[in-house]
Amino acid sequence: MKMTKNKQSDSQTKATDISDSSSAKEQPTSSAAATPPPSNTPSAPAKGDKLAKILAIIAIILSLSIAVGLYWHGHQFREHADTQLQLLKTTLQAKEQNLISAQASSNNQINELSQSVAGQNQAMAALQAQLELTEQNRKTIERQLALLNIKDANHWRLNEANYLLQLAAYKLWLEQDPVTAIALLTEADNSINNADDPHLLPLRRAINTDVQLLKSIPLVDKEGIAFRLEGILQQAESLQLAEIELPEAVAAQDNQLSADSADWQDNLAKSWRKFSENFITVRRRDGQVEALIEPQHAWYLKENLKLQLQQAEQALFRSQGELFKAKLQRAEQWVSEFFIQNSQAQAMIEDLKQLQQLEIVDKLPEQLSSLGAAEQAIKERQQRLLPSLEGAE
Repeated sequence: MKMTKNKQSDSQTKATDISDSSSAKEQPTSSAAATPPPSNTPSAPAKGDKLAKILAIIAIILSLSIAVGLYWHGHQFREHADTQLQLLKTTLQAKEQNLISAQASSNNQINELSQSVAGQNQAMAALQAQLELTEQNRKTIERQLALLNIKDANHWRLNEANYLLQLAAYKLWLEQDPVTAIALLTEADNSINNADDPHLLPLRRAINTDVQLLKSIPLVDKEGIAFRLEGILQQAESLQLAEIELPEAVAAQDNQLSADSADWQDNLAKSWRKFSENFITVRRRDGQVEALIEPQHAWYLKENLKLQLQQAEQALFRSQGELFKAKLQRAEQWVSEFFIQNSQAQAMIEDLKQLQQLEIVDKLPEQLSSLGAAEQAIKERQQRLLPSLEGAE
């Protein structure tokens, strides 16, 4: 507003100067002229006042325009400043909220970490207590071992022999392997022999008795039987499938009688043959007629035959006598029914029958005397150590 007032003062001053100059110009003119102007022409002061008013109005309009422009510019600047200020406040509030959230998250993490550290401290304390208890137990066990004289070499030799005897029993009865059982019994006898303890002589005697018993058992040659099965299995591929063989067609005989008397014998034979053909001959057959296998199914039949032989071989090594015989009987039946009975098939059938007569299960003893002797030796040794244990206590 001050600027507007200054501009209005300048405008009024300029207008006054203009009017003064106009008056100064008009004064010489009026003085120079001898005669006054006509009565209908306005006077010079009236024109100056009018021009001054116009200039004043223009100055006022300019001042108002400038004032309005300055106000509008100031208003826009104030709105922009308010917008920037509000945006800045919003940004500051968001950052403050993020800072509060981050601080809360940090506090939660610190609390969780504190709880985790506390839990780990408790776990470490419990572990330390467990370690102390374990250490106490270890010392107690060491004292007991020292009292029982476990460090004696004869003690672990006796336990080793007992383990070998149990392993031999497992091989003998569960795996039907007497050869390995004999080897384990011999190893147990060597371990006890190294102990050089006269108290273990009964155990050695029982072990040697079991070894001699197992050696006297006639063992089945399972490898040889398996080789025979492999040979039959290879021959199965060359068997020929049995097919229907129809007789060749026979030419029809001529039964026409001859008019020649010399052919009376032929005519008699023809008459008899013609007479016999009028009768119907019925032949009865008992039993089920098996359907023949189609040629395209021969491959499946041979594969099933091989499968029966392979299963018989598996039953052989598992000492499953009943299953072994059943598979061989099935294979023999198939060879007899579905393949041509040439020399090869008959030889295969004969081999299968011979294999069915074999006993593939070894007649093993029901118990080993060395197992009971080992348990008795361990008990006697513990009883001998009890007096020394009581004296140490």
